Amino acid sequence: MVGQENQAILEIGSEIANFSELRNEGYIYVDKTDFIHKILTGPRKKFFLSRPRRFGKTLLIDTIEEVASGRKELFSGLAIDRLRREDEWTRSHVLRISMNSFIDDPTTLDSSIAKNLRHYAKFRGFTIEEGNSADSLTEILGTICANYKDIPLVTQNISLDDGLIADRKKIIVLIDEYDAPIINNLTNNTKLEIAKETLHGFYNSLKSCENLIERIFITGITKFSQLSLFSAMNNLRDISFKKEYGTICGFTIEEISNCYSQHLDVTLAELRNQKEFGPGFSKKMLMERIIEWYDGYSWNGTDRVINPLSLQNFLIDHEFKNYWFGTGEPRLIQKFNITDDIFSKVFNGSERFTGSVDIQDSGNIDPIPLMLQTGYLTLRKRDKTEDNNKLYLTVPNREVGMSIMKNYVSRHVMPKLTAEKNIFNSVRAKQFCHAFCEGDSANAEKLLQGFLSVIPHSLHRQKEFLYHVILLNIFVMSDYEVDPEQNTGGGIIDLVITAQDKPIFITEVKYAKSDTDNDTDSDSMNSLMPQTIGISDANSKKLQSCVNAAFRQIIEKDYLLPYMAPGKDVRAVAIGICGRNDVRIRSCPAEDLLARASEYLGTSQTIQATDGQAQTDAAGDSKEPVTQKMKRH
Repeated sequence: MVGQENQAILEIGSEIANFSELRNEGYIYVDKTDFIHKILTGPRKKFFLSRPRRFGKTLLIDTIEEVASGRKELFSGLAIDRLRREDEWTRSHVLRISMNSFIDDPTTLDSSIAKNLRHYAKFRGFTIEEGNSADSLTEILGTICANYKDIPLVTQNISLDDGLIADRKKIIVLIDEYDAPIINNLTNNTKLEIAKETLHGFYNSLKSCENLIERIFITGITKFSQLSLFSAMNNLRDISFKKEYGTICGFTIEEISNCYSQHLDVTLAELRNQKEFGPGFSKKMLMERIIEWYDGYSWNGTDRVINPLSLQNFLIDHEFKNYWFGTGEPRLIQKFNITDDIFSKVFNGSERFTGSVDIQDSGNIDPIPLMLQTGYLTLRKRDKTEDNNKLYLTVPNREVGMSIMKNYVSRHVMPKLTAEKNIFNSVRAKQFCHAFCEGDSANAEKLLQGFLSVIPHSLHRQKEFLYHVILLNIFVMSDYEVDPEQNTGGGIIDLVITAQDKPIFITEVKYAKSDTDNDTDSDSMNSLMPQTIGISDANSKKLQSCVNAAFRQIIEKDYLLPYMAPGKDVRAVAIGICGRNDVRIRSCPAEDLLARASEYLGTSQTIQATDGQAQTDAAGDSKEPVTQKMKRH
């Protein structure tokens, strides 16, 4: 970030990919120019970088263009201003192409690129003959290099009127989203082959013009290793997973703390004024929540970065939610049926992957490299072995985990449920919701068990969020208003369920594995919670532990307080699920639960659940003394 110390708070440009605009119009810029200096001055000439969408690749390209054009005035106070010698601030012609502009129809891809190149030449005061994209590229590069001092330097932010002349003969080529025409046609083999053939000729022409090019920098979401771009350009250095470039895109915690300090303070003040957070919400709690939601991306197994788009939108809206997936459904991942086996490996969080991180065949894509390159998986660590190719992958954060699980439920679980008309349909869903709202636990449990029983064993997952999403779908199907993942000062409520003339249901779900481990729990309030018929003693105890843990979390994390007001009927609901479909549902009026809070807060029992939030004493949570909490209630 650059700006004067006493300057008013700088604006956040979450959707701005124009470096000159960021610098001139008072927006925050997180300084990545040390990487650009290395790229433009090192011995290597050709670079490739893959990163997921919305990670700042286009802004990076734009910033490189401004440096290459010699616009030193834009970089005052940045790292490159200190690193770059005066004689290195030379002006070079830049050919910049965004392949994202040519995704509509592969049959016109070649002519569209060629037309774009003719416009490029026209803006620089010369013309080229009409031809295909490869010939047009060759003619442009040859013309500029032969007449570099006679052709005005023109970029997105430099016009012909500026009259700038290049100092260097060779040209710098920047290609953004090189793979966009491929990604957009992956499910149509005919169109895919047309796109690949066009790009083959175009990228091969780069190889033939290497003597005219000073530097090449190419970005994309994926790396299709069989594409001619990589086979023709033998010296193209892929920096995507290189340790020294791990933070070239995305924000580190330190960068956020330094560059967005004022915005963090404003956000913290806003959240403290909201009932669900309150005055006790600390800066430390805010940073922990940001890390939980948006951090965790790594491409070298060491450095972690935060999604820039999500972080910036959160600081503008002051609301924790899924911004990355919500800004546009990722086309690439949606086109492939990520199998149940893949989802199982993804959510284990310890999948060891020893294959290539590149996509070998665009016609038969391996889902693991695809999910890694598109941001659905990230490196948890990398083994230091001889081949240096043993990677441990995991889901980066809550935002991505929610996206994967919602996709999984909608594509694998709900179709199985709705296919069983005799067990799951809209009528039975409404029957469940009615029983749930009326406190008819026995009937609600029976119906939910029936829903879960029709899901094949292979589709069940030992993750709480799976059941959050299933319940969400059931209530939405029945026209109830459901707010999932609601933030409070102490944590995140699983589901807040409301309906006309009904109470507000603050719902917490806990899941426990079904196994033979002995599990004991406090007998407090057991008289209010009879054992479910047909469930083994071991699983019954686990269900009881789930219910007690859910009520404890509702109390400890103050889930009820933001919703309680005179005249409002608020109920706490604890749902325990054990194994495939053993279920226990218990509800309690908010006042009654808080009045008996000490019976839950006084027990130290925790359950063996697969979600860390099921632990009563989760690391990092600050606990108030019980006496203080009871006094406040």
